[in-house]
Amino acid sequence: MKEGCKPFMERLCEALGEDLSSPLCRELKEHLAECPDCSLQVDTIKRTVEIYRSLPAKLVPGDVEERLLLRLNLQPE
Repeated sequence: MKEGCKPFMERLCEALGEDLSSPLCRELKEHLAECPDCSLQVDTIKRTVEIYRSLPAKLVPGDVEERLLLRLNLQPE
């Protein structure tokens, strides 16, 4: 796993309630390494979240933020 991917995988596994070395997380890492479609999907989600977080809060209407967080299964900060 690339060094830059480790924090992402840790957060993903944490969100799943798993330890990075758990069988589920190892399976996820292996699958993402071998599946370009899933890897692209994860990368797209990651970039979307990064873009969203880079926007000034005042440019994102409250209802849009709530719907996005709901859709991504995240809690508002």
